[in-house]
Amino acid sequence: MAPLQRVAACLFLVLSPVTVLGQSSFTDIEPAATPVPVASVAGAPLQESEILQLTDAVVKRLVDDDSISKYAEYFAFDDSDVASGKQARRAASASCKTFLDNSSWPKDIIWKLFDVLLGGALIPTKPVAAPCYDSQWGKKDSAKCADVTNNFTNPLFHEADPTSNMWPIFQGRTCMPKSDTTGKTCTLGAYPEYAVKVTNVAQIQLAINFARAANLRLLIKNTGHCYLGKSTGAGALSLWMHNLDQIDFLPNYKGPGYSGPALKLAAGVTARQVYEAADKNGVTVLGPVSWSVGYAGGMITADHVVAFQVVTASGRFLTVSEASNPDLFWALRGGGGGTFAVVTSVIIRAHPKLNVVTAGWVLDASTNSVDAFWTGTKKFYDVFLDWADAGVYSFFIMGNKPAPFLTMIKLVKPFFDYLDANNITLSKPHTSEAHRTFYSAYQAAWGSNSFPIGLDNSLPANRIVPRRNFQEKSNETFALIKEHVNAGRHLLGYHKTPKKYANTDNAVNPAWRECALFLITSSDKTLDHSTPEGLAIANKDLQENILQPWRDIAPVSEGGGTYLNEASVMEPDWQESFYGSYYPRLSAIKKKWDLTDVFYATTAVGSERWVVQDGEQGVQTQNGRLCRA
Repeated sequence: MAPLQRVAACLFLVLSPVTVLGQSSFTDIEPAATPVPVASVAGAPLQESEILQLTDAVVKRLVDDDSISKYAEYFAFDDSDVASGKQARRAASASCKTFLDNSSWPKDIIWKLFDVLLGGALIPTKPVAAPCYDSQWGKKDSAKCADVTNNFTNPLFHEADPTSNMWPIFQGRTCMPKSDTTGKTCTLGAYPEYAVKVTNVAQIQLAINFARAANLRLLIKNTGHCYLGKSTGAGALSLWMHNLDQIDFLPNYKGPGYSGPALKLAAGVTARQVYEAADKNGVTVLGPVSWSVGYAGGMITADHVVAFQVVTASGRFLTVSEASNPDLFWALRGGGGGTFAVVTSVIIRAHPKLNVVTAGWVLDASTNSVDAFWTGTKKFYDVFLDWADAGVYSFFIMGNKPAPFLTMIKLVKPFFDYLDANNITLSKPHTSEAHRTFYSAYQAAWGSNSFPIGLDNSLPANRIVPRRNFQEKSNETFALIKEHVNAGRHLLGYHKTPKKYANTDNAVNPAWRECALFLITSSDKTLDHSTPEGLAIANKDLQENILQPWRDIAPVSEGGGTYLNEASVMEPDWQESFYGSYYPRLSAIKKKWDLTDVFYATTAVGSERWVVQDGEQGVQTQNGRLCRA
């Protein structure tokens, strides 16, 4: 379909009759989305969702309409005459974000007008497990409840819901799926009050303007694949970005700082969708391991980003690249999500197809003595850096149940020769397979994995361990690995050697540049996590007994750090651990682009200015009002 035809089709859909929260209203008010010229920015055309925008002309139309003019300021840009500083003053004077029991909570008529302007995209939240309860959302439905329960660990199930999150502890567990819920209640907890099903940029602009004007807490949800609860928040308005799924292959891209094959990705696409698209077009792109993770609106590969399209806290749609708004370009590449702007699309560099060999094996103490197991494992860590430098990327798991074990996905021959020479036996023999493309290798290795989500029996944690730990204090580091596993804890690890590509002048935590081992672990699953008191005990053990030894052996001052996701939400000195020496610069950029903190996410840049008043939950959740610290 040609660009002009696409615009016409979109316009026809936008101007269809609107139903507002179950009733017809404002029938003479048109939705705000207006087609703008099909421009090419940062070397690539705007995507279909980006062509439909909120414009100054639309805002003026609201001001000039006598029936709604008194509400126009709720939808005006921050830099417009309509707002004229009132919004900033209102936000600055408030001690908390507006909550449902505040007199300043927007009246129903304003929410209805908001929905009309959105084109009927406003969704009142219904917790995904509500069918398991007699609640304000209806009577218990046992069949639907069984379906929810059976699918609660499936990431696709949560991605398809406007507000569901994959790590329920941080939502407050106020409506968990259970077959027997007699005498139990289902409430919103940290689920937002409303979500906007985003299909165009105008809806994002309207929501940002509305949240800023009404001093509402604003959330951004793509897939819900967040281990710290960043896409949840009590009393909030949420942007559900997952339906922005356009992928454009640009074989002859020419843009700021790069010429060559590229992909332009809408904010809602997942890692697997990106890998599939790259493979179909004969190229390769870098990305995350987990196939259900959002890509452009989740986990980008910062060094390979050429440009972003974003909506800022003022409600304006901007191009961000090294040639346009370079400070924001620097911050968005590694400086944490949900805090600088809402990304609508990203342009990334693509690379030629490559051959990949996958391999896997298991070493454990069921077929060896414990001493032999640790001898073989020590050899693995001794050659750790050599393999990484040679281009081997590994994903492995260590634990001790029923016996100490090490599973591996990729390896090389000298290691096996060492095992043979020392009579160390693999319990699962080494197998390998050659692949002609990365996507084929990905599907054989990680694409078939079902990573556990939707669970509430542990708290996540991680640590970035630098190269020097395997050069200057390898014995001490290995001793801690051994102690960790022998204590009954698991360790999911990656070993790698980050390369210096173009665009490495960005906000990625400096610890990643020196990373040799990235490990993910969790609180002790044998402890009670079901109550606030139990969570507090488990979290204390996690901080003091599990994580602190890793902080001590890989401190920030020596190149250590923490990854932003799958982390402890109560990481001490989190600014340094998550962002390293870049935090002061990131904080200054945050204040420049979002002075009144329209965007907030736990452990994100600037979040130290806020606190979630969630009571005694045992660990920081998002189940409470957001107030100034």
